Amino acid sequence: MKFTDKLKKSKKRSRLAYIVAFLAIAYFLMTSIKGIYFWTDGSSFPPAESINSGIKWLFSKTWKFPISNLWEVIPAIPFEGRDILSFYKVIVPPAVVLVICALFITDYRALRSKFYELKAEIEKELTLREMRKDAGLETLSESASIDVVISNATNNDPAWHNTGWGK
Repeated sequence: MKFTDKLKKSKKRSRLAYIVAFLAIAYFLMTSIKGIYFWTDGSSFPPAESINSGIKWLFSKTWKFPISNLWEVIPAIPFEGRDILSFYKVIVPPAVVLVICALFITDYRALRSKFYELKAEIEKELTLREMRKDAGLETLSESASIDVVISNATNNDPAWHNTGWGK
């Protein structure tokens, strides 16, 4: 699979992961708001009463068809009691979904940064080739073997037996 194909597929997965992460955050917020509502219900502490009335106002404003069904179905985070399992039973699913979404998002970001890094290297190589051509330097293809390089080389040095050493 080509790198650009991987990048495109990763981009689609990343966008889907953003949507799913947004839904998981909305789920977590709704469970925490519902839990805070039940926790502050019937309290005589003034800040808790104002929080409770604010949540009642929020419920009344969002009590429309699809969201009202969500408010009824979504469990509340139990802030009271010592049952830690029921507390984590509500928190863990959106946390796991967020972690999985984060993996897809970071995978796309890593591939994208690698793509731009490779693109910059290729552009740098192309500009260096152009500069070598402008300077009159001969460049060989990367697939050329060492024999081709040696046979193409010009050697003006005299043989050793024609110098003072060989006479």
